[in-house]
Amino acid sequence: MVMQVQLYSITKEDVQRVFEKVIAEHKPRLPRNIYLDLNYLYNFHLDDAETIRKFCILGRYDLKAVLQWHQYCERWWADMTVVIDGRQIKPIKISQSLDRVVNEGMEQTALSWTGVGIAGFKFHAIGDGVVSEVLPSDKILVNELDRVDVTSDTNGGSVSRDGSTLYVIGNHPASTPQGNMSETGVFDDEDTTLDKMLDHSIFPDEIEHLLNQDLPGSTTIVWQCSS
Repeated sequence: MVMQVQLYSITKEDVQRVFEKVIAEHKPRLPRNIYLDLNYLYNFHLDDAETIRKFCILGRYDLKAVLQWHQYCERWWADMTVVIDGRQIKPIKISQSLDRVVNEGMEQTALSWTGVGIAGFKFHAIGDGVVSEVLPSDKILVNELDRVDVTSDTNGGSVSRDGSTLYVIGNHPASTPQGNMSETGVFDDEDTTLDKMLDHSIFPDEIEHLLNQDLPGSTTIVWQCSS
């Protein structure tokens, strides 16, 4: 006998509100497993592009380089210069954001817990959409400018993990359509009709990208925290 369960007059949003209410009421007594994401959005002078490219490609093979890149982002965010391969380098501008893993990403993660294989989130997108808030239901960028496979794009990038922490470094080509970059996303597919979004981040402090005049990019770090 096969048991079938049907939900009547209830949506995913209704279920999520129930969970949020339970968590709010019982938070002091509940163990927590939460996801935190930190994002950096930046652009570099073209004179620095080759040095950046080589270092980020190194991150595909050496986790130490990925962790070092995160330290560089922190130093740049603190308005400091770093030395890479003998060159003093600093972004034209860098912006920081703390946003969220969206529902599609959480659902894909839950699939892996049940033993179902999922595609890796190796596609990084950048956009200039006007958006005031990241929502759990987000599935696309408001206005996507470019998307790259961080594991193969010639401008350098990577997807890697250290324990339960995920790092996605996404450098985009100088030929990315120009715009005031304000949002980024991480996806599991190049096809925008088939993809699942892991992370959506917005940056109130926009960064102006000019066609073929600077190298745009972004780094996303997702922590899985339990306590």
